[in-house]
Amino acid sequence: MTGYSSALTEGLAELAAGAGLGTWRTSGVYAAGETGITVGVVPDVPDRIICLTPYPVEDTDLTDAVTGMQVRLRAGRDPRHVQDAADALFDLLHGREHYQLGGVHVALSWRQSQAWIGQDEHGRMELTANYYMRTTRAATYANE
Repeated sequence: MTGYSSALTEGLAELAAGAGLGTWRTSGVYAAGETGITVGVVPDVPDRIICLTPYPVEDTDLTDAVTGMQVRLRAGRDPRHVQDAADALFDLLHGREHYQLGGVHVALSWRQSQAWIGQDEHGRMELTANYYMRTTRAATYANE
């Protein structure tokens, strides 16, 4: 049984891959020329990575929730490449309403923040963006 966070994250990986932002695989390695989409872990290769990590922002006693998604982006040594990746992600998610990610209804998603990380040990540029997703999340004791 896939839990809420995994369903949301894998759904976003599939959406990003379908939009041509990268390649999503649940196992295996990425080729040098690909932009790999990963969950929670940033591998050494390939140079271009989109890493997705969910985290809770707000849970109430109702089924409404806001879940954050940290998106860590890495792309070569030219800062424009990582900026372009961030812009493509913004175009895909910011202000998007009423859609499904892995069976989870997302009422609204928006970029909450974005910041440069700088260069990694190989000189590749990195930045992080945080997207918030207003969702419906069932829970055993939540009021509907």
